[in-house]
Amino acid sequence: MATNAKLRLIWYKNKGDAEEPIIFSGHRLSKEDDSIWFRSAEIEDNGFYTCVLRNSTYCMKVSMSMTVEESDEGKCYSTKIRHLEKAEITHSKMITCPDIEDYMAPYKQPQMTWYKECERVEWRSAVTVNTTHIWIPEVEEGDGGNYTCELQYGSRLVRRTTQLKVTALQTTQPPKVLFPPERHDTVIEITPGMPLSLDCKAFFGYSGENRRPIIYWMKGDKFVEELAGHIKESEVRILREHLGEKEVQLSLTFDAVDEADLANYTCYVENHIGRRSGSAILQKKDMYRLELAGGLGVILLLLGVLTALYKCYNLEIMLCYRRHFGSDETEDDNKEYDAYLSYTKVDLDSLGRTSSDEETFALEILPDVLEKHYGYKLFLPDRDLIPSSTYIEDLARSVEQSRRLIIILTPEFVAKRGWSIFQIETRLHSMLVTGEIKVIMIECADLKNVINYQEVEALKHTIKVLSIIKWRGPKSNELSSKFWKQVVYEMPAKRRETLSRRQVMDSGEQGLFGDLQTTVSTIAMTTTSASLAPPNENRHGHHQVALATEIPDYNQMTLPLGGGHTATAAQMRHFCRSYEFQLPPQPSSLSPPLPPPPTMQFSTLGPGGRHVYCNIPMTLLNGQAFRAVHWGTRGVSEQYVGEKARTPPEQHLRAAHQQRTKL
Repeated sequence: MATNAKLRLIWYKNKGDAEEPIIFSGHRLSKEDDSIWFRSAEIEDNGFYTCVLRNSTYCMKVSMSMTVEESDEGKCYSTKIRHLEKAEITHSKMITCPDIEDYMAPYKQPQMTWYKECERVEWRSAVTVNTTHIWIPEVEEGDGGNYTCELQYGSRLVRRTTQLKVTALQTTQPPKVLFPPERHDTVIEITPGMPLSLDCKAFFGYSGENRRPIIYWMKGDKFVEELAGHIKESEVRILREHLGEKEVQLSLTFDAVDEADLANYTCYVENHIGRRSGSAILQKKDMYRLELAGGLGVILLLLGVLTALYKCYNLEIMLCYRRHFGSDETEDDNKEYDAYLSYTKVDLDSLGRTSSDEETFALEILPDVLEKHYGYKLFLPDRDLIPSSTYIEDLARSVEQSRRLIIILTPEFVAKRGWSIFQIETRLHSMLVTGEIKVIMIECADLKNVINYQEVEALKHTIKVLSIIKWRGPKSNELSSKFWKQVVYEMPAKRRETLSRRQVMDSGEQGLFGDLQTTVSTIAMTTTSASLAPPNENRHGHHQVALATEIPDYNQMTLPLGGGHTATAAQMRHFCRSYEFQLPPQPSSLSPPLPPPPTMQFSTLGPGGRHVYCNIPMTLLNGQAFRAVHWGTRGVSEQYVGEKARTPPEQHLRAAHQQRTKL
């Protein structure tokens, strides 16, 4: 151009306020026609360049700037030097390699490579890649990104990067108000004097890059700028943006709501298509509603906490209430015992085995804990049954005198059908069916595979008032376990009585006579006479009692009484007596001799048996004087230790009494 017009072209570079002519060395910087070539450009080439075209009559000056940027770290382009292209989703788009005409030789196919995010990719089949452009027939969201074209120019490479921005389709609808709703007014209750923030949320579709969301509040026909100074409008905040579509929020804030501020406020949103709005009405909040809501919330929270506590500690709560506020169930019910304990006692010596955990619990731990720790009075058949008639009648009478019936389901109890007595005896069965007595069943171990257990299940259905408690092995024996709390809860409610000093002494001194009680229990408890043998007299006319079972020779035993004193079994015999005994008339010198006592055999319990019971006087257990009974070849004489001997008639009566004693 300069040559054709016989014009002279001079290049200058601005350095500060001055312009200096450029000296072209031809190595890195050269002038070719009307252009300056940089091979290659450096950072120091940044600046303003001026070209002056002149002749003798004409002068033209043009200034331009050049910016040289290094590629971003790890990338093949600089984000500051990119060409921007936009494409609406689902529409077609062509991406060209810009500003490469000066680098292409005429009539020669250029060598060009395309990259996406600086990497060579496998283009999908619908995309067409040519030398100078890429054709996308239907743009997808994933097509957005940076496309780089690389052209081989001599020994150097020329790169151009185009950023493709994918947007949603141009909207054809006005913006949508999300809150307050468009179709009905929203009522907001507020207490005067309290701060408030009204938020207007709206959705704007894509309407072009240069269109900003239009959103504002009005009170009636007044803009916020016309309202009082304590009401302000915040900046528009973009909550979400995707493919050019935006969700925005504009807040109307009140420092303190006045009575005059209670009105209708409308939020308007606009775009080039149209306008929409949503309204909120401020009303004064009734105070009682706030108090009611708060009180109801506290009540519900308290109920929830109490329900959770009751579910976790229901037994403890019920026991505590019963202990402090409950009535005494044992008052005026004319019953002597708190519970009748039904179980099967196993003769371990005859079976040749040791006691199991279940038997130890049933025979030792349960009675001991209920009586000594919790103060209940239990009826134990082996200990407390007083013979008066048949065994079944005595048993029924004992159950009637008890407030509870405890049935311990041990494997031995189930296998031997220990509950059958409650089905045979009419009164006992009626008490279970009518609910006259409350039954507590304690299941030990897993009894489902034990023989006769199906009959136990049938028995459970016939009992009207029944509680079932699981004993889960030795860990349930601890007093702090849930098992004992369940047992005590099912037992009668009664008030504990404080022991007097005399009672405490009696309880403590019982240990001195533990051997005595054990021995008496071995001989006297749970034994009956199966049949009465005919009377028999020995050669010398002396009366004896024959024991058929393997019971220790009680007559030869020495029992410790504490304090260094001992007493033979014969001396203690007068404390054991049959409750069938009747005192005969006082003999005289003319009366015939007394008939000899019958010889009897001890056997197991039976319906026709008779019981022998042993009472140990508390005077003896408390260490007081005892009566010494002397057995001789000519009769029986007895005296209290430290007292004179009784008269012969009294001795005769005592001898008659002792002859009818059964051990």
